[in-house]
Amino acid sequence: MLVGAVAQAQSQAHDAHHSAPNAEVAAVVQAMRALFAAAERGDLTALDSLYAGDSLLVIEGAGMNRGWVDYRDNHLAPELKEFRNFRYRPFEIEARVSGTLAWATYRYALAADVPDRKVDVVGRGTAILERRGDRWVVRLTQTAGRARRPSDPPMP
Repeated sequence: MLVGAVAQAQSQAHDAHHSAPNAEVAAVVQAMRALFAAAERGDLTALDSLYAGDSLLVIEGAGMNRGWVDYRDNHLAPELKEFRNFRYRPFEIEARVSGTLAWATYRYALAADVPDRKVDVVGRGTAILERRGDRWVVRLTQTAGRARRPSDPPMP
């Protein structure tokens, strides 16, 4: 009977140990999905709470923006104004958590109509997130994309 009680206690401790990291990983994945959804909606106010303010670094191809204000004002907002029928979807998000830091790798699909053409891109990205209080914020993203090929997966 004592052996059974010890085994049950160890099993519960093991489950508690593994459920917390799984919950954290799920929260990071949710933060990434929220980031893409807010960008797709053009919701700069929501993005303001998902990005890490002055600590943000965004690397897109060979371009780089330092801080949320720089990225928002000099890159994202002008780009969003040009986009029509904008779709921006992450998939295959894989996240890891270590303390107050997390990182995620992902694939993404981006499609939009711009004044002179249609954009249809697939790419890969890496994000580093930081836990601030009870939420995860994005400190860094690095992405690279290319024109969609027939062999690429459809827009998620």
